[in-house]
Amino acid sequence: MLLYELEHYINGAILQTTRINKTRLSINRKMQKLVDKVYEATYKNPKKDFDLTILHCDYHFYFVCIGQCDKLLNRLGEVLNDPDLKILYTKFKEQFDKDIRDHLEHIDERAIGKKFGRDIGHISDFGNFPGDSFSFNGKEYPVNKQKLDELKKIYEETLEILYNNHASKDEHFVMMELNKRRTKAILKQVKKQYKLT
Repeated sequence: MLLYELEHYINGAILQTTRINKTRLSINRKMQKLVDKVYEATYKNPKKDFDLTILHCDYHFYFVCIGQCDKLLNRLGEVLNDPDLKILYTKFKEQFDKDIRDHLEHIDERAIGKKFGRDIGHISDFGNFPGDSFSFNGKEYPVNKQKLDELKKIYEETLEILYNNHASKDEHFVMMELNKRRTKAILKQVKKQYKLT
């Protein structure tokens, strides 16, 4: 179930990155068209365009997905007591900072200058969109193809570790894989034979 849920949240991060990129493009196109009329368009009908709200919410859910990947990958390493998964989790933490998820999930505390009940001072940056990043309190968190490739690579490494350290040593799994290959080979021969007649 941990792997199943990890896959859900990795796919969620992939979907969110796609949504974020589409919304960024939409905003850029609109900004180019409205360079001379930005203030007029904004103040005439401020509720008409929700792209920035959509972008903010999409970033938020992307960071929720990354936070869940963090928890699930950590738990997988603990449950299986696998040193390779634990090393991979350390690599994940170095590449994906979960502080932003914590900030966004506890925005009520940050709004009054607190973190875990402690004073952290005034925060003026509650979410901006510099380039292909999201910023909070002056720190930037990239969401781009490179980060997505890193996430996919970690997932592939997770599967490789699970196969090498666990599945390949399970006789039932090995037999199931062998049967799948045999069935595939038989079906290929049947299709080939059917085409000849």
